[in-house]
Amino acid sequence: FTGLDSAKYQMAGNNISYSEERAQKYLFSYPIGTTPAVLTVPKDSNIKKYDDIAGHSTQVVQGTTTATQLTEFNDKHSDKPVELNYTNENITQMLTSLNEGKYDFKIFDAPTVNAIIKNNKLSNLKTTELKSDEQPYIYFLFADNQKDLQKFVNKRLEEL
Repeated sequence: FTGLDSAKYQMAGNNISYSEERAQKYLFSYPIGTTPAVLTVPKDSNIKKYDDIAGHSTQVVQGTTTATQLTEFNDKHSDKPVELNYTNENITQMLTSLNEGKYDFKIFDAPTVNAIIKNNKLSNLKTTELKSDEQPYIYFLFADNQKDLQKFVNKRLEEL
């Protein structure tokens, strides 16, 4: 985001989600996909599906699709919001904390989560695939003066 703001970069792409606040400052591409996300919980958890996360805790990184998704979830469930703990930890560290019982769940992409659980022997964790409408869209982001680049990229995305 700093690179876009300083005109060092014209375009960004890395699991970026849409928000009204960002749309006031940046241009978005057409959606390029969804995050193939899973809900990861301790094996003995009473969280069985996405709606069960209300009132539970997780870690998120600012600006990610998961942070946006859970903020929107909290807007709809203000009576029992998810406790969002912002962190700069990487996903391996977050899943280790979840495995140790420090948090209640984590939403992240399936291939990464499954590899980390296997490679780090996090045997206390299980995953549940999220339904397609529970998986946020991902976009390319453009500096607000890059309308021509946005148009070019969107045309290519339509062709794909």
